[in-house]
Amino acid sequence: MRKLFVAIFAGLMIFPMQFGLGQPKKPPVSRVPKGSGNVEWGKVTPVDPATSKHAREVATKIDRLLDAGYRKHSVTPNEALSDSLFVRRAYLEIGGRIPLLEEVGEFIQSRDARKRDNLIDELLSSHDYISHMFNYWADVLRLKDNPINNNQIAQPYHDWIKDSIRTNKPYDKWVHEMLTAEGRIWDNPAAGFIMRDSNMELDAVDNMVQVWLGTQIGCAQCHDHPFDHWTQKEYYEMASYWYGTRTRSNTGDKKQYTKGNPLSRLRKELKAIDPEATGNGVFARVVNANLFEVWEQKRPLKLPHDYQYDNGKPHQVVSMKPIFGSAETPGPDKTPREVLAAWLTSKSNPRFAKNIANRMWRKAFGAGLIEPFDDIRNESEASNPEVLALLTEELINSNFDVRQLQRIIFGTQAWQRESTNKDVDLSQPYYFPGPVLRRMTAEQIWDSLLTLAVYKPQSFTRPSMDGLAAVIDMDLDKASPKDVLAIVDEFNEKYSAGAERKITRARNSYKGMTLARASELQTPLPSEHFLRQFGQSDRELIETSGRTGSVSQVLTMFNGEITHMMLERGSVIYDTVMKAPSTRDRLDAIFYSILTRPPRSSEREVAEREINASGSAGFGNVIWALINTKEFLFIQ
Repeated sequence: MRKLFVAIFAGLMIFPMQFGLGQPKKPPVSRVPKGSGNVEWGKVTPVDPATSKHAREVATKIDRLLDAGYRKHSVTPNEALSDSLFVRRAYLEIGGRIPLLEEVGEFIQSRDARKRDNLIDELLSSHDYISHMFNYWADVLRLKDNPINNNQIAQPYHDWIKDSIRTNKPYDKWVHEMLTAEGRIWDNPAAGFIMRDSNMELDAVDNMVQVWLGTQIGCAQCHDHPFDHWTQKEYYEMASYWYGTRTRSNTGDKKQYTKGNPLSRLRKELKAIDPEATGNGVFARVVNANLFEVWEQKRPLKLPHDYQYDNGKPHQVVSMKPIFGSAETPGPDKTPREVLAAWLTSKSNPRFAKNIANRMWRKAFGAGLIEPFDDIRNESEASNPEVLALLTEELINSNFDVRQLQRIIFGTQAWQRESTNKDVDLSQPYYFPGPVLRRMTAEQIWDSLLTLAVYKPQSFTRPSMDGLAAVIDMDLDKASPKDVLAIVDEFNEKYSAGAERKITRARNSYKGMTLARASELQTPLPSEHFLRQFGQSDRELIETSGRTGSVSQVLTMFNGEITHMMLERGSVIYDTVMKAPSTRDRLDAIFYSILTRPPRSSEREVAEREINASGSAGFGNVIWALINTKEFLFIQ
């Protein structure tokens, strides 16, 4: 067995286990769920076939600009991807998972000259794309289920993000809706963006500038920026647009409760009824959910008490001014946030479109045209400024259709080249002879293993929050503890984490592990979960997920539940292998399913030797060895 491992494994020095696909004496009922569950994705807005020709033309222009860069900087472009590597990369980078065996076969055997463009379009119009892009934005926007600030309910906001991706909402409109949202999260889910940083008016501005403009101004919150030109006063002038944004309905001008703080009152009244009750947990959660709503208050921002520069004085009220350019003056018809959102998402804003164009290029290639991608400065230079300018122009001309932008990027010859298989120093310009070699994200690994193990994992979605408003909305000034307890009972039955676990365990679970796409699991997962072990962030800071290896990852792949599961009767790969008529066909099915290629002659020889020695269990050992290879874990 160790010879098999050494021949195939290519990197991690651990020993495989002797378990596998042996036929049990008494055939059991499959312990691997078939993927039954909630199906509430909704119809995906497809890419527009009328713009496909234009997308190809722009992709060709980009390749010409990159070719000029190759000549100028003496760069040799990487080899073009084979069909088998292309189909794997396309499914991983657009759909977030490896392809199924039948999807590989269909693509490779197709003789359609436009099959690559067609696959890109198909994937961009799929639920796989929604799932994958949600995972991307979950890391960028630091999405957290429970708790976000003050134990608020966040899922309506997360569902709204998925729906915005599904309908291909224009990027500028999407951002504008988040920045200007008002109300409670079940009435206006976009308000979740503001609630994520509730009562963090100054920090929220730093976060939004980094995400939406690719610029870091955080240092200027306390003093003039030491490495950029931003001053502390400019930070406060920018933050003054946001300073009147409130998220609690019992503060400032919005205070409306005649009996004091509702939560304190209700807890006291509950205690009088039941001395053992604390009023914590779900009781406090449903009350807090009604306390939180986004609204606008007239609230001037003053320079800090220790302000030390000669362009202002401590406690001086600052005027509203964007960090660059100019904006309208807030008035009766436009709140400060509406003015800020209009300025930020404007087609004339020099950073807004450029930032997302650079981000999408970086997502596809592993490196931005400008690096660092989230710290763009006036002096920042793109490795190929003509490409970035063209992408930015196309994004604006398409009315901020980010999916069309991705369609162009994926259609380039550059993206369809083999990855650069040496270390790339992103402090130096990278001229894109091909994408940077990267390990899959935690979500890509998880979703790919599910593809090998579970039939239709995309058939399960998180339980819907539809109807939440009718259950949870209450008049806090009139509510009694009995009213709250009635809401608690219904909330627990329909919308709580316990209700979700009950549904998932009944339909899509294996030994307590929910078998659903990463986008349909709680975010973030507990630290011991597979996704966290493989780099999913804790969602505290912007884009802190990781792709580096660890001992816990090795042990999880060595003996984790998900690797055991795929080697049981009823898993996709088990059934696929056992249906094949011969050892040769079974090995082909294994290699194509995991690596989207046939085994090389040396690999086939070692694998057959293992199977001859171990019987049917040898097939399981081959599968186990392959999913632990760098070739499986990395995007070639």
